Amino acid sequence: QGVAVVAARVALSVVVAIVAWRLGGDRGDAVHDLLMHPRVRAFARAEFDVLTALPRLLFARLAHIGGVRLTYTRGTFGPALALAFTPIIVTEGLALHLLLGGGWVAWVLTGLHVYMLVWLWGFALGPLCYPHRVGARTAVLRGGTMYRVSVRRSRIVSATERRERVPGERGLVQRDDTVLLPVRGRVEVWLEFSEPVPGQRPLHEPLYTSRLAVASDNPDRLIEKLLAAVPEIRSSHDVYAVDTGLGLLAALDLAGLARDAAQPG
Repeated sequence: QGVAVVAARVALSVVVAIVAWRLGGDRGDAVHDLLMHPRVRAFARAEFDVLTALPRLLFARLAHIGGVRLTYTRGTFGPALALAFTPIIVTEGLALHLLLGGGWVAWVLTGLHVYMLVWLWGFALGPLCYPHRVGARTAVLRGGTMYRVSVRRSRIVSATERRERVPGERGLVQRDDTVLLPVRGRVEVWLEFSEPVPGQRPLHEPLYTSRLAVASDNPDRLIEKLLAAVPEIRSSHDVYAVDTGLGLLAALDLAGLARDAAQPG
């Protein structure tokens, strides 16, 4: 019975997570916050993106999937840097393994070197694996593997081209009320939103902003896709059905907690 209860709780959490993912938007983020702390979720998502960068890149190239992919890789040299450090990591890992005689400590260190190698290549391939993506209703604007801003296209008020250098800055930069995602110290496309949207950053809670600047190899095409007509939103009946299902799942979980509390020790 204990195993059945644990399995049911895990299955319920998985279903709630799937419903939250399908729901999206602020309501989906609220459910995600209940399942996992925002900082932990941001770290886990960034780590997952880094470790799966190479498989995703290969799968995307082979299957030709994913809406409009708009790159920002001009001037980046991540793969060359990763290629330069690969022999050093491999040699060091092999030397330590042989010096320690192949015991469990040697295998732990070897595993750490393999993880370091995968992480290095995942981070280096980030701009190639995670371009800006513009879907029918949602746009995901990236700054490599670590930083991303997902916004409903209906919230985009304006998108303009203005090239600006951001010297000495990398990653996510906050400037007054604007968030910048520079690549090689440059941004080209500036966006303004009708309401604040969250920007993902590792080890921190999301940073909300109404203005965003990103890098782009083809600013005109990115602006055209972002400002294109947005399809009509799904009917309110569908939204009501999802909300009802989510409420039912929450009610079932509360009922399970009450039942557990009522059981004798």
